[in-house]
Amino acid sequence: MIEIERKYIIDNNVANNLIKKAKREIGIVQWYLVNKKDEIERVRLQLENKGLIEKWNYAYKANTEIPHEKIEKEKKYVPNNIDELFEKEMIVKMRYIIKENPEIVLDEFIELEGLTYNIQEKYLLEIEMKDIKKYTKDDFDKILKDEGIEVISDATEDYRYYNNNIANKINRKISLNEIIEVLKWRML
Repeated sequence: MIEIERKYIIDNNVANNLIKKAKREIGIVQWYLVNKKDEIERVRLQLENKGLIEKWNYAYKANTEIPHEKIEKEKKYVPNNIDELFEKEMIVKMRYIIKENPEIVLDEFIELEGLTYNIQEKYLLEIEMKDIKKYTKDDFDKILKDEGIEVISDATEDYRYYNNNIANKINRKISLNEIIEVLKWRML
């Protein structure tokens, strides 16, 4: 499957307004098993419905020559040893679904004691196209304009803003239940 998306840096006030418009929210914990510039393997725990539903999945992603297109393969995942995951780089975030098609999401990176991220920004906006066809940057710009979303800059070609590069190792012992409770608390 081809993932077609662009990433944007947005102002905190714009982010707060988007959160108020969110159709739903998802708590996400991601660990990176393989973290290379052109390919990653990650495990994700996704909490939905105020944390009552937990979904685990594994994804393989590889870059293509087009910055906003990636090869992506996902499958269900059952963790054998959760403690081993905490030895990997990770992120914890809330994902606010603003629109379904095209998918417009706002990611809020959640700060935990002992976990810092490799960017200063707290929020990133992503637009993912659901129809598989050729898109240009102008197609994404039109969506931003039509939705009335003002961005600071397009971060699609800046690898610092890819989740795997934002991720870091946590420098303290933490349980998955502690993270789940933080995410549940953040959900509306």
